[in-house]
Amino acid sequence: MTTTLSNEIILADNKRFYYSIRPYEMKNSLGKVIATLAEYIITSSNGSDVTSYKLYKTKEGNWYEIESESINSYAVIRELKSAIDSIKTSA
Repeated sequence: MTTTLSNEIILADNKRFYYSIRPYEMKNSLGKVIATLAEYIITSSNGSDVTSYKLYKTKEGNWYEIESESINSYAVIRELKSAIDSIKTSA
């Protein structure tokens, strides 16, 4: 079970993440803007260990992969995307 508070996501294993959203302009090689995405900047702090992710979502609600994360993070990223989707559908 994942719970969410205003800008906080708590995953089933009680890991806490905080996020902010800002517009992100994707540009082609010539510098022309081809899309504007929502950039989710997600951080988690566990003592001296700070984890940070950047996730991108289109206005249609599809996730877009720009930066690849380490293979160990795929499960966490999937849970974060699911939690964000549930926030947006319940709002």
